[in-house]
Amino acid sequence: MENPAREEKESEISIKEYLSFLIATGGFVGKIPFAPGTLGTLVAVPIILIYWSKGLLAQLSITAAVFFVGLWASIVLVEKYKEKDPEYIVVDEIAGFMVTMIAIEPTLVHLVIGFILFRLYDILKPPPIKHFERLPSGLGVMVDDIIAGIYAWACLFIIVKIFEI
Repeated sequence: MENPAREEKESEISIKEYLSFLIATGGFVGKIPFAPGTLGTLVAVPIILIYWSKGLLAQLSITAAVFFVGLWASIVLVEKYKEKDPEYIVVDEIAGFMVTMIAIEPTLVHLVIGFILFRLYDILKPPPIKHFERLPSGLGVMVDDIIAGIYAWACLFIIVKIFEI
């Protein structure tokens, strides 16, 4: 006869893994077989459009929430499947693009410029972004994209303020 406590524990683990997979893949967008990082970045757009009108505190709060929930989900998957930074995990791109857009009005032009800048920094990983990938587990997955988002934010902020776009 099976141990009921063990069966309950196994179902908890599978729910935990399912939730972490759902979150980490941006609602399974990361499982689309082409350009998962680029498509995953787009998942941030509706979040930005909803929360950015509510002020800077809302922007910072929702971005931090996405980061920490994404960190948890990334840790679960990285440790379960023993993959360093699987491309199907896109919550890091979602959080990174949200960082890019903090305190920036989400007009179509700003979203497009921010998107391009973020993807460039995320793909090219200029120093010291690449260094942050070496952090352990899900931290390495998440933090390099946050730093790419900070780089992109600085460029976007300058473009918006200096060129008044």
